[in-house]
Amino acid sequence: MDNFILWSVSLEEEKQMVSFFATNVQAQRINQGTEEMIAEMIDDLGASEVSFEQWSIERFVTDYLVDRPYSDNWRDIWAETCEIKVQLSKPISLNVKDTDLIRTFASDESWNGEPLQLPVKCVVVADFYSPESIAIAKQILTLIEQFGENVSLFDELRAQVPYVSERIVTQFLKEYREQRRLNVKTLCELSIRQRTGLPQQLVISVGVFDEPFYAKQNNLAEWLSDLIHELGGTTTWDEKTDIELENLKSNTPI
Repeated sequence: MDNFILWSVSLEEEKQMVSFFATNVQAQRINQGTEEMIAEMIDDLGASEVSFEQWSIERFVTDYLVDRPYSDNWRDIWAETCEIKVQLSKPISLNVKDTDLIRTFASDESWNGEPLQLPVKCVVVADFYSPESIAIAKQILTLIEQFGENVSLFDELRAQVPYVSERIVTQFLKEYREQRRLNVKTLCELSIRQRTGLPQQLVISVGVFDEPFYAKQNNLAEWLSDLIHELGGTTTWDEKTDIELENLKSNTPI
């Protein structure tokens, strides 16, 4: 059976860099990765016999691939995922859609059977559908980054997006302050990154948390997801594919 789902492939042609997410399907996990694993994954993406110089692996959990209906077990919602960045030796071409889910049998021989160790980074992957909406989202999230140190920014935040539900903004900021208070020893801090090869996608790190955070209903990541939706984005693969299907239907001549 396949071990991982590869998704959200970003190719930076100028830097000769390819990055993608790999989410666990079975008990197999990724540790440091091996040349054989990376080569097989890139081959599964559609580029055979690719030479590369080095790679990096960043581990987190995300609910982007969550199945419906939602499970009561947080581990069924927050799936362990690695962002794998590969520095290529020469340019390649890929024919992969940003909604493609590629299953791979690749395995990591450097993994010794250890389970996921908590605490672990929590990431919300957000897709937007216009340059304007992602620009506004980046602006608002940057303000929220500063909010932890300056609560007076609330009025400025509300003025920037008066159409966003005040309840969602208030609850999100309340939870953000609470998690920063509770997680002094780990980290609760927003970090926002726009992917170069997928400029309509933001990777938002919420912080590093232990099990109680993920098991809690209406946690900080869920309020962030609600805020993203208010700003015109989506935060799951199902939502993105639904929107793209609707767009395809609306553009199909009758």
